[in-house]
Amino acid sequence: MKRESEFLYTKLYKTLKEQIGTGIIKPGEFLLPENELSSRYGISRKSVRHALSLLLADGLIEKRAGLGTLVPEDLVIAGDKRRTLRILTPSPAFFLDHGLPVFVEAFERQYPDVEVKVHGLPVDKFWESFRSGSEMGLIADLILVPDMQFSKMSNLADFVDLSPFLTGQIDTVYPKIMKHFAAGDRIMAAPFTFSSAFFACNPELFKRHGIPIPEKQWNFDDFVSAAAKLTVVQDGITTQYGFSMHPVINRWLAFALMNGFAPGNIDRQTEVLLQSLSVIRDLFFRKRIATTFPEMVWPRTPFIHGKSAMVLTTMLEMANWQNVDIDFMPRVIPLPFDNDASTLLLANAFMIPASSENAQLAGAFVRTALADETQRALTENTLFLSVKEPINRNAKPEAYLRLLNLSPDRMDNNYFINELFEDRVWNTLEENMSMFWLGLDSPDVIVEKFANLCLEHSNS
Repeated sequence: MKRESEFLYTKLYKTLKEQIGTGIIKPGEFLLPENELSSRYGISRKSVRHALSLLLADGLIEKRAGLGTLVPEDLVIAGDKRRTLRILTPSPAFFLDHGLPVFVEAFERQYPDVEVKVHGLPVDKFWESFRSGSEMGLIADLILVPDMQFSKMSNLADFVDLSPFLTGQIDTVYPKIMKHFAAGDRIMAAPFTFSSAFFACNPELFKRHGIPIPEKQWNFDDFVSAAAKLTVVQDGITTQYGFSMHPVINRWLAFALMNGFAPGNIDRQTEVLLQSLSVIRDLFFRKRIATTFPEMVWPRTPFIHGKSAMVLTTMLEMANWQNVDIDFMPRVIPLPFDNDASTLLLANAFMIPASSENAQLAGAFVRTALADETQRALTENTLFLSVKEPINRNAKPEAYLRLLNLSPDRMDNNYFINELFEDRVWNTLEENMSMFWLGLDSPDVIVEKFANLCLEHSNS
């Protein structure tokens, strides 16, 4: 915890120092109060005070009793001839530590006179912080946007059509991914990596319990049987689970897809959703061979610590496991399909705000990120996937892509969440599931809410 706390206050210190150094916060202007800094950047008041003490020691701020903290009126900022490109990202975000640096390094090699600054905003208040930051003078040139955030946006007119920047760069991008970020003939966001939702296992636990690791295909009954054998109970207390997953919709909905959930008929969707949530409740609360965990403990999860043998995950999440100590090598295993070979898709993309003062430079960054050589470096040097099909097929074995359900014959079977139902529906549904994950709401309650949401939407 100590190292994490140090990291948080150091990030705030560097962010505020950069804002002062570039004139975003000008001499004579007050900083936000400590409680607002704490809320905006998602850190404790103690970490905020530590960051401010460093700025105070640097002579970049001063405190006025009863008034607050401000930049000294006589502070002189030395000029910097380098240009700055600012990227805003949700924080925490799986891509920041191991993926984004690949793009930044490639870009700075081509544009050595440009410094790339990455600013993380709290993921749960991202758009609110983005708007308030713009009002304070923190103008973003690029925004990193996950697919679920993009699909909820109603202000696409506030962003630049990227089509002119992407000529010749998107011909080999998976059409399904490209389509998600388009609006008619305009490209509102440029996807640069993606993943499916898939299963991974701890091979050491499989070996310890004498259970063969599934190689090609298995069904749901096989999965449940394995999870039961991999669950360990001591003195009536479960000390190891067969399976675990985040309680978020872009994980558990994969169970519904594996069970035949698809766009279209609401009655059929309701039937499949009820069946799928019943299975999940059975695994978690009746058989007690699976567990979940609050997102706030990410990435300190049962699977990482060897306390669950299997996990429903994504490549975006798995790549981040390199940040933590882990004493085994996770292994991708087949999804336990009984029906359609279908799972969820997730993707990250770049957008350029219309307010950017460096739109051409931001466009050059997007082109660099999507260049074949950069996408190739991403797949060869990290666990992330390219959005370009030929690069993935050259870098990854066909059998591996098939385990991810991304082989050519299966790619179009998969869905982004907004293809399955409207954003307001899934967003409200997820907000109402907290009691379900505690075992206190039945699947019937959730499905009734789902049906009512769909009915409200169809009547609106």
